[in-house]
Amino acid sequence: MASRNIAKYLQQAVAAVVERGGFDRHLAKVNIVSGGDGRCVAELVVQEEHKNSVGTLHGGFTATLVDAISTLALMSAEKTGPGVSIDLSVSYMNAAKSGDKLLIDANTVKLGKTLAFLKVDITNKETGRVIASGKHTKFVG
Repeated sequence: MASRNIAKYLQQAVAAVVERGGFDRHLAKVNIVSGGDGRCVAELVVQEEHKNSVGTLHGGFTATLVDAISTLALMSAEKTGPGVSIDLSVSYMNAAKSGDKLLIDANTVKLGKTLAFLKVDITNKETGRVIASGKHTKFVG
């Protein structure tokens, strides 16, 4: 499947999750840029609904981005579903504020018979500053 078709498929997956409601509705403004072969790249402009009480990107939402975009990366690998989370960790390095354009780059580091290991980097697209880095382990078998 061509990269353009995979990106469209991944964007439709985001839309389906958002439509179901609940907390995932905050992913509505995530734009999938590209995907395929165990990778997903997305963008997001930080807006009011993504902020905490001090006006910067909410840590819980940052963890949600790591979870969601790494799952999409995994789903872009051949013959792989979304799996089930076993472990997720996020290192927060810099704050992001309203209007900041974020680049979320998720990669499948290793896909085994029963486990998938994924890595996510969230950076400020304009400055290149790392906002957060995450690791996600999923059961896939």
